Amino acid sequence: MMSNYYESNAERYAAETISADMSEQYQRFLPLLKKGAKILDVGSGSGRDACYFQKQGYQVTALEPSKNLCREIRKVFFGEIVCSDIQSYQPTERYDGIWACASLIHLKEEEVLHFFEKIDLYLEDSGIIYVSGKSGISTGEVEDGRFFLEFTEQLVEKILTVNKQLQLEQLWYTEDVSGRRGFRWLNVVLRLRRNNS
Repeated sequence: MMSNYYESNAERYAAETISADMSEQYQRFLPLLKKGAKILDVGSGSGRDACYFQKQGYQVTALEPSKNLCREIRKVFFGEIVCSDIQSYQPTERYDGIWACASLIHLKEEEVLHFFEKIDLYLEDSGIIYVSGKSGISTGEVEDGRFFLEFTEQLVEKILTVNKQLQLEQLWYTEDVSGRRGFRWLNVVLRLRRNNS
C-alpha cells in the first residue's frame, strides 16, 4: 500500500527527520518499560528512535518497509533491522513495547484495526504500544502519492472495541515538532492486559 515516495526520497526524508525532538514522547513511553526491555520500532524511518532506545540500553528491532530507508537506518543503528511492513511481519518473539510513531498513518482504517485485533502476537502481557498520527487532516491521498489516515479519538475508541484486552493508558495532543501548521499529532499509549475477561 506504500507509494514509492519513501524509496525515491529515502536520503532526504531520513536527513529531515533524524533530528526531530521526540523527547516528550520518549518521556511518556520509556518509564512504562523495564530496563533492557524489548522494543519494536514500527516504520523506523530514519532510525532516529531506534538509535535513541538502543543508547538507553533497550533491545530494539527496527521494522521498516522501504528498502532504501533500511539502508539509511543501517548507517546509524547497530541492532536488528527487518525490511517489512507491519501487515506481513511475522514476529518470532513478543515485545515489551511497540513504538509506532507516525507509521500507521499510511494504513487504511481497517488495516489499523486488523493490526490491533492481533496485537497479542506482538506484545507481551501488560506490554505497551505508543501510536501517533495526524489529527485535523483529511483521510486520503496527497499530491506525492502517499495515503494518510486521520487519527481521531473515534479511531482510538474503535481500536478499544476490536480488542477488549487493550486499555487506554494515555492520550494527548502535541504540535508538530518540525513546526508544520494545520494539524496536531494525536498520541496514544495502550496497554495489553491478557485474560482480563
